[in-house]
Amino acid sequence: MNSAERRTPTVDPGEEAALVRLAQGGDHDAFTQLVRMHQRTVYRVAYAYTRNAADADDLAQETFVRAYQALERFRVGEPLQPWLVRIATNLAFSLFRRRRRRPEASLEAHEEAGAQWALDDDPADHAERSDRERRVQAAFGRLSEEHQAVLALRAIRDLSYEEIAVSLKIPLGTVMSRLSRARAELKKKLQE
Repeated sequence: MNSAERRTPTVDPGEEAALVRLAQGGDHDAFTQLVRMHQRTVYRVAYAYTRNAADADDLAQETFVRAYQALERFRVGEPLQPWLVRIATNLAFSLFRRRRRRPEASLEAHEEAGAQWALDDDPADHAERSDRERRVQAAFGRLSEEHQAVLALRAIRDLSYEEIAVSLKIPLGTVMSRLSRARAELKKKLQE
């Protein structure tokens, strides 16, 4: 099995198109089947952006709500996954903009303070890993939205350059240049 097959379950385009047509006609069961086909991918994309299960759940749910509301405008025959990924990406960026205007207090410190250590866990190792993850997340959060998008889809979701281009509706060359610049910018921010 190649890496593309491991990443994305096979979706029969004919079956998907038929379900989209039915859902556009008001068949709720058909839309439920579409959600089941794509919920894992949408959740993983949302988690790649937020790195938080609760936020990823909320974004995934909101993605399908928005998709349902806009389903009439979706062109039958086009693959549904890139459209859903784009909706999730836009919602993640909206979430980030709202949080920049109104920062939220993190509960991670409280959770870590009450964490129970396993016998083989070394608190110093855990603290070092947590600090490294916090620094990477903080640096990632300071990247532009375009750089966050390509990095999350490539490094975390493991999409190919072509899949990223389709999902973000940008040329392949733009994907490659943004990835290069995003990696350099992230490295620079981590060294600061």
